Amino acid sequence: MDGAVMEGPLFLQSQRFGTKRWRKTWAVLYPASPHGVARLEFFDHKGSSSGGGRGGSRRLDCKVIRLAECVSVVPVSVESPPEPGAAAFRLDTAQRSHLLAADAPSSAAWVQTLCRNAFPKGSWALAPAENPPKLSALEMLENSLYSPTWEGHVLF
Repeated sequence: MDGAVMEGPLFLQSQRFGTKRWRKTWAVLYPASPHGVARLEFFDHKGSSSGGGRGGSRRLDCKVIRLAECVSVVPVSVESPPEPGAAAFRLDTAQRSHLLAADAPSSAAWVQTLCRNAFPKGSWALAPAENPPKLSALEMLENSLYSPTWEGHVLF
């Protein structure tokens, strides 16, 4: 069984019938291993008991984002965060964008950990400790969908 790199509550924005709303989930980030692919799993978050919303039955009701399909992970500002002090970030895959949020320190940690696992060949240089991490402080170099060697080249 894979060991989680990070887990905790995350808000996931969903849109239904034109109405956007934040849904609290329990997120678990798994690294790539011989037993599985790098992925972010979401479970319904019911209460704040230990283990979050991760019951044995919750394994059947999970949403999975494969990090190999990830194109970018960036902090973003939102007009109405899910709760005061929350910071949002967007995880883009080839198929869709996912808007996520957590309290500000956790959000920065999620962005950094997601980038390290989604872009393992990246060269990581963090911003100075007195400044919060910025997008420019995280270099996303390569994964299966993005490679800087193709930037600026036109294929005919």
